[in-house]
Amino acid sequence: MSKIVCVVLMASSARAASTFSYTDQWTSGGQGVLRASNDTGAAVTSWTLEFDWGATITSIWNGSIQSKVGNHYVVINTSWNGALAAGAATEVGCVFNTSAAGVPPTNLLFRAGNSGGTGGGGTGGGGTISAPVITSATSANAGVGILFSYQITASGTPTSFGATGLPAGLAVNTTTGLISGTPTTAVVTNISMSATNSAGTASAALALTVAQPSQCVGDLNGDNIVDTADVSLLLLYWGEPSAYDFDSSGLTDSGDMSIVLLSFGPCEIPNTDPVGYEKMPTVEQRKIVGYYPNWGIYQKNFPVTKVRGDRVNVINYAFLIPLDRTMPSAWNRTVSSYRGWTYTNYAAYLQQPAGTTLTAGVGLFDEWADAGAASASAALTMSPAYNAGSNFAQLQTLKAANTKLRTMISIGGWTLSTPFFSIARDAQKRADFAKSAVYVVKRYGFDGIDIDWEYPGGGGLEQNGIGDVATDGDNYLLLLRALRDELNKQTLIDGKKYYLSIAGPAGDGNIANMDPKKIAAIVDWINVMTYDFHGGWDSTTGLNAPMVNVDPNPSSAKWSVAGATDVYLTGLNGKGGVPASQLVLGVPFYGRGWNNVAAGASGTGLGQSGTEATSPGLGETEFPYNSLFSSGVLAYSNGVYSGAGGYTRFWNATAQVPYLYSASAKKFITYDDAQSMGVKMNFVNQQSLGGAMFWEMSEDTDSSTGTSLIDAVFTGMRLP
Repeated sequence: MSKIVCVVLMASSARAASTFSYTDQWTSGGQGVLRASNDTGAAVTSWTLEFDWGATITSIWNGSIQSKVGNHYVVINTSWNGALAAGAATEVGCVFNTSAAGVPPTNLLFRAGNSGGTGGGGTGGGGTISAPVITSATSANAGVGILFSYQITASGTPTSFGATGLPAGLAVNTTTGLISGTPTTAVVTNISMSATNSAGTASAALALTVAQPSQCVGDLNGDNIVDTADVSLLLLYWGEPSAYDFDSSGLTDSGDMSIVLLSFGPCEIPNTDPVGYEKMPTVEQRKIVGYYPNWGIYQKNFPVTKVRGDRVNVINYAFLIPLDRTMPSAWNRTVSSYRGWTYTNYAAYLQQPAGTTLTAGVGLFDEWADAGAASASAALTMSPAYNAGSNFAQLQTLKAANTKLRTMISIGGWTLSTPFFSIARDAQKRADFAKSAVYVVKRYGFDGIDIDWEYPGGGGLEQNGIGDVATDGDNYLLLLRALRDELNKQTLIDGKKYYLSIAGPAGDGNIANMDPKKIAAIVDWINVMTYDFHGGWDSTTGLNAPMVNVDPNPSSAKWSVAGATDVYLTGLNGKGGVPASQLVLGVPFYGRGWNNVAAGASGTGLGQSGTEATSPGLGETEFPYNSLFSSGVLAYSNGVYSGAGGYTRFWNATAQVPYLYSASAKKFITYDDAQSMGVKMNFVNQQSLGGAMFWEMSEDTDSSTGTSLIDAVFTGMRLP
């Protein structure tokens, strides 16, 4: 990517410096920023920016195109950024098409006051046409099966209107700007509106909530209260046959108005939740947390529409990438194998509020899967922030259908944790990271943040020499405190409850590098990753997630579900423990495998030497639970599990988990099924833990087979 900057100093008495820089370029166009600094020595209340450019600007923000004559542009301030203090600067961003790549604007001129400029730009007074500014409301409510209308209004006498991302059943009149129709599906979505005249095009987002109807006569907009908003909506259809002809007179008239007025006040909200949903706890009562991997839409064909929103109350969306613009270069490496991108490539797409340049923050790891954005750069400026059909849009629809469901952005993970080490060590970076993370939560409609730093002190992918056992734990607390403070600020703005959690390690060595009690005083809960105690990285076979450790090695005595939970509850090294209600027990929806395993004295392959195996079809070291059935090594019939295809299923009575072994294939697989999941949910109940978490949703079986692990979690965990 090239970067060209040109500077022109004004020759008038009202001096200002104007620059242009490319932020992105492609064959037929690009994206750039026009920047003007007020060097006049006095504040201005409005301004005009002029330049000559052979490019065609297709989109502009923080400014409006007043005129374009030939190649001469005149851009004026918007209503919110006309005032500019002495020494202050403003930026106008644009997307453009051009046939001559790399040629920037010339003759940049910044004027205090909206003079209209030169070169055919007009005088700025009298009959000069200004580009529209959309002034209609930014949010609206509608009901399924209920007539809806919304008028796009804008200054500048628009000649045409547009709206994209409309829910099924709605359409826009491009001449009048009326959005109307009868929605057919409950959804929470962002609609991109536009208004155009000869001077330019304005755009704005409309946040539309389409709810199931309250079945309350007179509640025309579906907000579960009959009020003046419903009266206004009824008046729009006065004298016409419509769905608001409550008395069946053939017209919407005074008879229908009387019915509405008699119903004034709150409606009784009917129960539209899924069958059996009354057993789902709220997040405050007990958590059922499921990780959703954004890459699931590709290799696993698992879109959000397959998520069982009636069986979880928290979805952790994995993963977003932590970014540090000045992370040590020695730590930089390729983190996206299909793109060949390093952390440095992603840093250019750090998400941040308009007008800010943060030192650290959060980026979308896959902007197409996440937001339906065609490029990482587009994801920064899209309006609406995500497109219909994207994971983010489908999560909103899922929440609308499951009222107790909350969604969290999960940042980091084993592969993407390296930037946490440098972010946590710097106060400014911690503050900026928190601002970016909360900006992402708000922009994309999430309910909180899950930090998955693996691990303070070191231990994630390619982290040799990065961790600092002496300081990472304390810096982790500071990072979490910055996040909590920023979330609290957002709550003061919009009154919404936001959650903060972490993915906590289960090995006592990694736990010792943190202070779980102090962490618990900041976060809402800790998801304990009580799995991966053994895997193909070990030279001998073991159990992935045993309730009790059966490995004879003394150093791994606590490597079990019960052992790790005890470490958190009682504390290590004189540090206090975590309240049971803030511990969420992690369970795996996958197993691990070894090749070249002899039967051994027990005939089961447990505790024997072997080499790491990969799962059939996927070539990964995780063995998804559902793949055990599809690959023919596990069977289920009449409520009983058994090995298949030459495998025998064994049950370890001490560890309370199953495993598979094939003497002919010399292969050993450790995994969990519904039987062991029931044991673990009993443990959650007995210990009064805060709930259960699982990795991850796409690895479960179909619920109709009777083998679903998510069903075992949901039915096995009792309300507190």
